[in-house]
Amino acid sequence: MSSTESRSTSMLRRLLDETLDPGYEEAAGRRVAAGGTAAPESGWTRRLVLALCLLLIGALSTVVISQVRSSAPQREELREALIADVAAQRSAGDLLQQRLVEIRDEATRVREQLLAATSQGQGALDELDRAEKGAGLTAVRGPGLVVTLTDAPPPENGGDNLGRILDRDIQSVVNEFWAAGAEALAIDGQRLGPTTSIRSAGQAILVDFRPVTNPYLIEAIGPAGMFDQLLESSAVRTLASYASSFGLGLDVVPADQLDLLPGTRAAVTEAEPVGLRRVSGRGDHR
Repeated sequence: MSSTESRSTSMLRRLLDETLDPGYEEAAGRRVAAGGTAAPESGWTRRLVLALCLLLIGALSTVVISQVRSSAPQREELREALIADVAAQRSAGDLLQQRLVEIRDEATRVREQLLAATSQGQGALDELDRAEKGAGLTAVRGPGLVVTLTDAPPPENGGDNLGRILDRDIQSVVNEFWAAGAEALAIDGQRLGPTTSIRSAGQAILVDFRPVTNPYLIEAIGPAGMFDQLLESSAVRTLASYASSFGLGLDVVPADQLDLLPGTRAAVTEAEPVGLRRVSGRGDHR
């Protein structure tokens, strides 16, 4: 064996045998010579502190886990209570809406009786009737189409549902209906008018600030050619491609007769009186 290899082997053996640095070894010897067992006591102290910290962390973790588990039923009860409250408020709103329709019908009958007594009043009544029909404030009955849009089933891996119906999907179908000559429209039974808004709030879709739910039913009363024009529209073809790609539902069915309820009267923020006039040469609906 050469001298170089001998020195390397000796150095490696020293590293394996002498794991403690000589300086630390001398310091420990001086503490022992000074008459103490401080080093062993210090080591046991550190171990005791570490053990106490681990026990404390374990106890805190147990308390936190127990609190989370105990609060789970309370959160579920709160969720169920909120769902019940929303359902109750929606039912109350539907009852108020029905009562509003009844009161409006009664006011309309009284108004017609009073205005029909004079020729000037009858002229005003005819103009008001045309305006209310254009605003979707009167009940309408007639043949039309029913479009049903349905969310795709949620993915099994819990990812984003790309087949969920969005507010712009409903907006595109509604716009195509108006372009095809629709005289009256409703979404989930809610009548649409000139000022109706269709928008989203989070994952909910609102029609005039009232939520509509899946499946989304769009009813339209209009001319016979509305069916072919709607099927050839870009909106329906786009939704058909989404249906094949993402699994959302799209169904278009003709209806011999639809009954659409009157819409909600828009709030008047500014008005001024105008002279009576007759409007001719225009249809009764938009």
